[in-house]
Amino acid sequence: MKELLVEFHDLQNEVLTIIQSVTNVNYHHQFHPDLSPVGWHLGHCIYTESYWIREKLLNQDSIDESLKSLYVPELSHKPSRSSSLPDKIDLLDWAITTQKENYYLLESALLNKSEYPLLKDNYLVYFLIQHYSQHIETMHMVLTEIQIQQLNTKFISTKKLNPIKLIPDTRGIESSSYNIGSEKKHRYDNEQPVQTIKLDSFQISTLPVNNSEFLQFIYEDGYTEKKHWSTQGWDWINKAGYKHPHHWRLDNNSLYYGVDHNGAYSLEESHPVHGLSYYEAEAFAKWCDARLPHEYEWEVAARNNLLQKKSIVWEWCQNTFHPYPGFSAFPYEGYSVPYFDEKHYVLRGGSIYTKKQINRSSFRNYYAADKRHIFAGIRLVFD
Repeated sequence: MKELLVEFHDLQNEVLTIIQSVTNVNYHHQFHPDLSPVGWHLGHCIYTESYWIREKLLNQDSIDESLKSLYVPELSHKPSRSSSLPDKIDLLDWAITTQKENYYLLESALLNKSEYPLLKDNYLVYFLIQHYSQHIETMHMVLTEIQIQQLNTKFISTKKLNPIKLIPDTRGIESSSYNIGSEKKHRYDNEQPVQTIKLDSFQISTLPVNNSEFLQFIYEDGYTEKKHWSTQGWDWINKAGYKHPHHWRLDNNSLYYGVDHNGAYSLEESHPVHGLSYYEAEAFAKWCDARLPHEYEWEVAARNNLLQKKSIVWEWCQNTFHPYPGFSAFPYEGYSVPYFDEKHYVLRGGSIYTKKQINRSSFRNYYAADKRHIFAGIRLVFD
């Protein structure tokens, strides 16, 4: 229990540190239509822990309605969050004080061996740890967007990224029945209950697609050849007009370079490519005469230790997000249920920003097919 509380406290501090590191202007500004201002994430995390610890666990008075209207996502539209945020100093003062109070309230409830259902198997602590972990990764998305929009265009890449033909190294999974999902009490509701599924045999790449392999797709007109794209994907790419991954840019010598939360950097040939939508991942797979894995295939391969570099970029799967048979929403419907809409596709694995607390084989990430600001790439399956 003590180790869990230390993890919780460390994540509280990490969110504070991120906000303290950004300027007042960047703290307020919305840098991407799908992302909130970075300051909003701090307020949302504090509001969320306060709600679960004070209101749901300890049955204390409701939280200030003005905070609810800003920090509950369903009640606050992303474009309006920027103007509604309090000053950075005021938010930090409130956050630091409230975090300390919440920490001691939670610690006291645990030490008193409370019979609250939310504390069974330390569930609430795990839940809050995972919530912080997910928002810290999203905050790094915002920090990356800040660098993209405030980019110094004089950057010159020190390395030429060369295109390389993809020669996949694969491992096989035989046709059989396998278990997927998690039995752990603190896992998210969409990972449960454990299922036994039947898989046909398949070959899966040991490595995700790298920068040089994706550059070959670009050089061979992958973005402009209709035959590689689904109908929806072709409509999307023609409207959007993208020609390279989201985090890539061209320097004055026509060399590609990348942008992350620290700024511009030279791309490494062997590093997994990221900044891709589901549509781009799907088109690349078709160009290779391959396909994206079903999430069940991915999880089985991961459990059998067949996947290398599975925690560097999120990996798109071919299927949409769905409830497992016997699914039961817990501790609230809002985490999973709204996204069982056949519009959100599953991603598995994790990125370099993914915290260890959610980096597990059964974890299911999910985004709409057109989202490419996320740290998402590709792993291939060959039948």
